[in-house]
Amino acid sequence: MCATLLFFSGMTHPAENVAVASAFSQNVKTTNLIDLSQQQFEHIQSYQVLLRSSSPQDESKVIRYSYRKPGFVRMDFTRPHPGAVLTYNPVSRKVKLWPFGLGTFPVLNLSPTDSLIQDDHGHRVDQSDIGVLLSNIRRLQHDGTTVTVGEETLAGRATLHLSVTGPKGVSVDDVNRYEIWLDKSHGLPAKVVSYDRQGKLLETVLMDAMVINIQFPADFFTP
Repeated sequence: MCATLLFFSGMTHPAENVAVASAFSQNVKTTNLIDLSQQQFEHIQSYQVLLRSSSPQDESKVIRYSYRKPGFVRMDFTRPHPGAVLTYNPVSRKVKLWPFGLGTFPVLNLSPTDSLIQDDHGHRVDQSDIGVLLSNIRRLQHDGTTVTVGEETLAGRATLHLSVTGPKGVSVDDVNRYEIWLDKSHGLPAKVVSYDRQGKLLETVLMDAMVINIQFPADFFTP
């Protein structure tokens, strides 16, 4: 869908991604798939993905999301606020926001807890990566239920669809149930749909054009 998304970035040898896919495929029948996905995340150092999210309350969002351990984040916005760029530095624990694009004024220096950069559910940029998502899902699995719905094709990708529901009255980050589609090529989420304790739809997130273990330019997260 976005073949030119990473034309400026170096990538690791394709053999590394093949090894990741092989490890996931060999264990899907014997392991908690969320645990296995967490293990896949632990073995990668960086990724970039095109996020497409929507919710009943908010307008849809399209964001190129970049992540490098131990927690560097960069978001390049297409919708809303076209051209806006946001970065998070885990060393300084500060967020920089260029509302009108890099190299333009103003440049805002913010805390990740600032309401200006949180959504209606209180989601924070310093807690926005796939690892945090998988940890939240794993917490709901404890004393909850996990159903393997089955294999499904999602936008041409082979995925495994899981449904995870927490115990009655229990929620994590306002969520009681997740529908998750894990991409069989790398074991990480390709789509996530979340619901609250009343069964109300909270958010749908699609993760397209994921590339794992990117060698970002040195100043990519600190422009």
